[in-house]
Amino acid sequence: MKCVTIQYLEAIRNLKNQGIKLKRTIHLTFMPDEEIGGVLGMQAFLRSEEWKEMNVGFALDEGLANPINEFTVFFGERMPWWVKVSCPGNPGHGSRFIEGTAAEKLRTVINRFLDFRQQEKNRLEANPELTLGDVTSVNLTKIEGGIQVNVVPSELVAYFDIRVT
Repeated sequence: MKCVTIQYLEAIRNLKNQGIKLKRTIHLTFMPDEEIGGVLGMQAFLRSEEWKEMNVGFALDEGLANPINEFTVFFGERMPWWVKVSCPGNPGHGSRFIEGTAAEKLRTVINRFLDFRQQEKNRLEANPELTLGDVTSVNLTKIEGGIQVNVVPSELVAYFDIRVT
């Protein structure tokens, strides 16, 4: 979250302007691929000599913005699990009732994913003690397939973004 990053920068600037000396050096790292698991960013950086030399005591993630003068401390990350489902089926002309199409198969898959999504959403809404981090979220994020509007495709592909607690 850019707003939280700006808050961190402003806090460090205020410390510096006030002449406050800390026992440890503050390091800011900005990694490019946090939304896809950090493989090319933070994960690679953790293997470097530069990381070892920094002697990090603790780290703050992007966190959540807060409009009042408080800082919410929490821990927990939901692990991303991106699922690609390919459904082959019988192709044909769009004017016919073709059996065993990719769309029929994909509909079954989508319905099961979305049924589970609804169960998790209901669980979250039914228990005020639960937060988003306590349940698994599922979202259909992308569908691919077909070459023409009048041709039943031989394959459809769906992508799901699942965040597992």
